[in-house]
Amino acid sequence: MFKFLLPLAGLILFSCASFSNEAEPVAQTKYIHLTPAFVVNYGNVGRMKYLRTEIALKVVGDEAASAVTNHRPFIRHNLVFLLTSQDSEVVNSTTGRETLRKLALEEVQSLMIELEGSPYVEDLFFENFVVQN
Repeated sequence: MFKFLLPLAGLILFSCASFSNEAEPVAQTKYIHLTPAFVVNYGNVGRMKYLRTEIALKVVGDEAASAVTNHRPFIRHNLVFLLTSQDSEVVNSTTGRETLRKLALEEVQSLMIELEGSPYVEDLFFENFVVQN
């Protein structure tokens, strides 16, 4: 009887040790919504034009979410200036909007590097994008 228990006990201890090494926490993806929506005027010539968009930032982990949330006012400030500096050709075309999205992502990442030493933001999404010419 003891001949069978000893190998069985070894097997149980080995399997318990292997499970404890695999149970490392995985960082979760989170989305930081920059609320309220951005409503800005844009363009330099002619009548007033308006742009309204909602922006979400993709981050991974609690540390990144906390850092981005702490700097939300400064991020919004810089995005407002970026959005207001656009012209009609950019905001009225699909390729222009994608270029603007990438530019906004780079802006936010560079801000986070400046403020926190790490970009923290994985991606940026326009949840909607409405222009009035």
